[in-house]
Amino acid sequence: MPDQRRQRYSVVVPPRRRRRSAIRRVFYSLMLLAGGAALVAFGGALYGYVKFTQAGPLAEDKVVQIERGSSVLDIAAELEKQGVISDANVFAAAAKLARLTGTGAHLKPGEYQFKQAMSMRDAMALVAAGKFITYKVTIPEGWTTAQALDRLRNNEVLLGDITLTPGEGEIMPDTYVFQRGETRDNIVKGMMNANQKMLNELWPERAEDTPVTTPAEAMILASIIEKETGEPEERPRVASVFANRLRLGMRLQSDPTIIYGITGGRTKLDRPLTKKDIAEVTPYNTYRINGLPPGPIANPGRASLEAALSPAKTKDLYFVADGSGGHVFAETLEEHRVNVKKWREIEKNKNQGGEEAPVMDETQDAGAPTAAPEANIAATEQAAPEAATTDQQTTTPSLPTGDDIQAADQQNAGNQAPEPEAGVEADAADQGGAQQAAGANAVPPLPRPKPEGLSGEAAPAQPEAAPTAPEAEPTTVAEVVLDLKPGSVIRGSKGLIPIPAPKPQAP
Repeated sequence: MPDQRRQRYSVVVPPRRRRRSAIRRVFYSLMLLAGGAALVAFGGALYGYVKFTQAGPLAEDKVVQIERGSSVLDIAAELEKQGVISDANVFAAAAKLARLTGTGAHLKPGEYQFKQAMSMRDAMALVAAGKFITYKVTIPEGWTTAQALDRLRNNEVLLGDITLTPGEGEIMPDTYVFQRGETRDNIVKGMMNANQKMLNELWPERAEDTPVTTPAEAMILASIIEKETGEPEERPRVASVFANRLRLGMRLQSDPTIIYGITGGRTKLDRPLTKKDIAEVTPYNTYRINGLPPGPIANPGRASLEAALSPAKTKDLYFVADGSGGHVFAETLEEHRVNVKKWREIEKNKNQGGEEAPVMDETQDAGAPTAAPEANIAATEQAAPEAATTDQQTTTPSLPTGDDIQAADQQNAGNQAPEPEAGVEADAADQGGAQQAAGANAVPPLPRPKPEGLSGEAAPAQPEAAPTAPEAEPTTVAEVVLDLKPGSVIRGSKGLIPIPAPKPQAP
């Protein structure tokens, strides 16, 4: 029996020893595999890190466009194709790892400029930060909507046609930043939204005594202010002149409104304003209409809109260029005439060389100071209206000229014209030559075009009267102050009076 027990015991033990040896072998194998895998992973990570941080293959700076909707693999493949990186797999693996660990951001589409020998790490940081190339388009203050849309159409980076139709005064002058692939319609939409936001912000802050009653009127007045002066500090005072005129029922008489009535803001006026332009009735000619024109004449900036809503507190009714790029203001017509006379002296000295002073037209940046704002003279000094500028920033409104034109129309139509304003004769004599009676050497008067009445019908021409000497009967100057050049005529109470040629002076 004892022998049999030992035999059974010896039979059971050997299998247990073989099972332990198999487990050990499996364990050791797994350890070896894990160690090998770790070694391979370490080596791969080391290789990837070296590749990821070492200098890239770019020989010179290069611009690459990463399209919208591209995946990490798409971006990596495109960068490898463009020669920015040497291994797309390493770049993609690093990008995914950075996102998983929370140390990296999403790669953003756009147009990027990659530097020479830029590493994959730096390239990824550039794309993740979204530091793509940006472009700018600037719409200056005072530009018309037509000018602004033309600038967008001529931009080679923007895409698509312009299908939106913003009106005058409905876009915000500013500098807009965009990237390649942006559409023109999106830029226009942004301009319109910015303009509406500006109006919504400023309208509730308007002064209680502002003469404008609606946001639309505020934008109209702001556009006139914008076109009248390029000096930021002058805008509130220019606004006060127009505000005072509106309160008193006086006409604004702003040259830029005449120009807009002629061009519609689509083109520039490549000639000076004439008497015919000033006398022509258009909805925008503030020499002929009362109050504000029917719409804006440009797109004003924030400062001009603020000035329109909160004008300075003054009694000014007139302003004229001061010769230094700004204006001098006056409360009365007498003060204004003195200022005009000073300006004419400055203008005369400037033009001694025979060259005309440069003027600013509407194709120039309206926000910049004018080249020669002085070139536009006061509206009361209608002795030479041809000197008015084409479409400059600084013009000088004044009431008498508009009323003078209306009075002349009424007189020509058979109505009694109002009495001329005191001082008109003296002012005309100072500005272009005194009235003289026709003598033996008088130049025959030139035929004068028939003026149109306010109704638009041609008024009957006044019969020519024989010239009379001033000693025999003083001549009353009609309220239209015409060009007193030799060969032209003025209309008096007795009819047309020719202006004789000056007598030659003895050497």
